[in-house]
Amino acid sequence: MIIALNIRNIALIDSLQINFDEGLNILTGETGAGKSIVIDSMVLLLGGRANKDIIRNGTDKGFVEGIFYIDSNKKDIINIINEAGIDYENDDTLIISREITSSGRNYCRVNNRIVSLSFLNKLGSLLVDILGQHEHQFLLDNTKHIMLLDSFQDNEFYTIREQLRKLLDKYYSIERKLKDYYLDDNEKLSKIDLLKYQINEIENANLRINEDKELTEKRNILINSEKLFTFMNETYNILYEGRENNNSVIDSINVIIKNIDLSMAIDKKLSDLKEYIENALFTLEDCAFQIRNYIENIDFSPESLDEIENRLDLISNLKRKYGTTIEAILEFQKEKEIELEKLLNSEEEIKKINDEKNRLKNEIIKLSGIMHNKRTQIADYLEKNIKIILNELNMNNAIFKVDIKILQEPNENGMDEVEFMISTNVGEPLKPLSKIASGGELSRIMLALKTILADFDGISTLIFDEVDTGISGRAAQAVAEKIAYISRNRQIICVSHLPQITSMADVHYKILKITKDSKTYINIQKLDYDGKIKELSRIISGTKVTELTLNHSKELIDMAQRFKKKIEINKKGT
Repeated sequence: MIIALNIRNIALIDSLQINFDEGLNILTGETGAGKSIVIDSMVLLLGGRANKDIIRNGTDKGFVEGIFYIDSNKKDIINIINEAGIDYENDDTLIISREITSSGRNYCRVNNRIVSLSFLNKLGSLLVDILGQHEHQFLLDNTKHIMLLDSFQDNEFYTIREQLRKLLDKYYSIERKLKDYYLDDNEKLSKIDLLKYQINEIENANLRINEDKELTEKRNILINSEKLFTFMNETYNILYEGRENNNSVIDSINVIIKNIDLSMAIDKKLSDLKEYIENALFTLEDCAFQIRNYIENIDFSPESLDEIENRLDLISNLKRKYGTTIEAILEFQKEKEIELEKLLNSEEEIKKINDEKNRLKNEIIKLSGIMHNKRTQIADYLEKNIKIILNELNMNNAIFKVDIKILQEPNENGMDEVEFMISTNVGEPLKPLSKIASGGELSRIMLALKTILADFDGISTLIFDEVDTGISGRAAQAVAEKIAYISRNRQIICVSHLPQITSMADVHYKILKITKDSKTYINIQKLDYDGKIKELSRIISGTKVTELTLNHSKELIDMAQRFKKKIEINKKGT
């Protein structure tokens, strides 16, 4: 149940707070007063799509916040928010907010923890169900009927449907693979030749892992061989040969050792120092020999450089054709070898793939059969209960039928095709819903579906946004009574233009559009008894309210109160 809704800078709303109650909450107001903005704000809060154009002109961000009391689907909601690392409050309240910025960014929060929009949508589907003023048009698209039917299913059904989806992915993948084998002789020979060419080209290259890196390093050395010779030759001369009139480093160290020997005749404590310097001498002599060997092995050959360049060009060409690294090229070779092997043994491979395809199809048909049986059970339940509800909604002679046809080939919905059928008058045959139902009838059928669905999904808050479209007279009274009846067990938030529905309000809010300082604002008033009478009179007669209209409005409200008390007495009696 939603306790409060706070809206800031959304469309014409500057700042608005609505405190909702249990039972039937009615929103009324002049056409264009902003009733739909309140519902649109609720849709935003529950993860609906947002357009930055909805932000109030002159501001850079819009904000919607709702406080919910969790009185249904509690276990599922706790599991969802715990998985997201969100703390659940001991008082069973949940605070959800959404901020929309002019840059197009969204910031969604649950109990002050940032969440994704998809998470908000998932959570919202457990909190509120919205029946919009044009949603009954959904019924006109028969391809959506299977989705509506499946919305009444249990978790086991959805588990089976997910298994079916995975099997279908494998099935379609195998079908694509089979196409590669069903080639005519010329195509098959061409493909075999291509595979052999690709494999041989890679094999003949005799590639080694990291070979390209090693060759690049060698090429760099060859390009800079003269510099290397100059640097290392000078180093060797300084270390071992000496330069001009200067002794080499090694000759100088030998002089140092000789001086230490002479000094040791005076002070024996210098023996350790002599040992350190002698070790250093041995190390430097070894370094000098290594440097000399390095110099002797420096390659100045242009032929060696050409050879490396050619090898790198070969590797680069193979990378361009078969992969960005040597590892990828070799992996490509393995894949093509397997593909060639299968193609050369295609008859055996086709049999193996067909066996797997048949196995998968049998599993798909089996799961589709289980789904069909479940749909049939739900269809029987819907047909009986919708007839009862339609009878209560002044469609006494209506017969509702869920037509389920078996398809030849499976799809993501199994092998069923679903279409809702109806006969609205005695003696008329069943026909597709989209062809004979009027707008008012569609509204009542959708209301019936939502009424039944509420018992399945356990959602405690239902929002009806002008579901009375196309309804009048006795039908309007029947719809009003049905909504009032539903509101005894659930919180209903209803936008309405019908006096019959409005009179049933437990709480009545009036939406007003006001102009101040050359700006338009939307305001809301919670009406008392007298306020309800005046607003109901406006709905009945328009701007000109007479004493007769006021008395009629009072009578409607009093009749509605008696009807609701009767519901309560009947509930207690059962």
